[in-house]
Amino acid sequence: MKTIKLSVVLTAILLLSGLNPSYALSPIQKQSSATSILINKNTILETAYPYTLSNAMAYVEPQELDDYFKKLPSEQLDTNVLGFIHPTIQFKNIQGEERYLVIVEKVGISDGYIQGCRACSSTADFLLYKKKNDQFILINSAKDQTQIPSANGHFSFNFQSDLQNNIQPFGIDKMGSYSKASFTGAGGQEVSMWFALLLPDVGKIQALEIGSAGGSTAGFYAGRPQRASSTSSKLKVVVNNSKYYPIEVTYTDKGKENKPYKSIFNYNTQKAEYVEKTAK
Repeated sequence: MKTIKLSVVLTAILLLSGLNPSYALSPIQKQSSATSILINKNTILETAYPYTLSNAMAYVEPQELDDYFKKLPSEQLDTNVLGFIHPTIQFKNIQGEERYLVIVEKVGISDGYIQGCRACSSTADFLLYKKKNDQFILINSAKDQTQIPSANGHFSFNFQSDLQNNIQPFGIDKMGSYSKASFTGAGGQEVSMWFALLLPDVGKIQALEIGSAGGSTAGFYAGRPQRASSTSSKLKVVVNNSKYYPIEVTYTDKGKENKPYKSIFNYNTQKAEYVEKTAK
């Protein structure tokens, strides 16, 4: 496990030593960010985290961060939680009205430190805004979502861009998006998963797994490539008149490209999850 030092400014600067420092916190007045954020950080805090405004805050010095977090503004949201604000995603809802999605990636702080490891994951808050009279108004949100493509202490690198590029109707009354992430185990075997994000104006915003996106054993059988196998897939949202559109995933095994097979994932409202049904 990698332990990353953090100096939190509360009533005074608490300095802890003896561990390898990669992340350092400093007073909030010094914060700067190279990331262009459509919705002002203070607007996000006032609308989604109002209790933080009365407390002394802390943030991570950009020059002390790895490349993933370096351009993201941050805020201490709770005693043991640091939030990184991703760039706003702008899209149109089902009615063609502009909407603005803010993703806040939350990482844990323990005894003044962020702890990162290969198996560590982040949680996310999804904040949905509309704009009225030049003001951003929070209309829906979902906090502490856990079904996020995440490893090594942060989201998958392609998660934000996938959501931006794949936004489309996911039901008769809601927009949504999807992302694919791949994970490699200790033995070298790769497993891929499809993830969805449901974005209704009214109702439950939800981040959730869809199902398998394939995988590969090439790394596991590096010395015996003849035994290796791999499966790729493509995802399609099937538009019909349902509240939650079915999702069709077409799989192709390497060496059997002329014999693809499909699975249909239907949203189960009682379980609040996608359930797989093999297509004939």
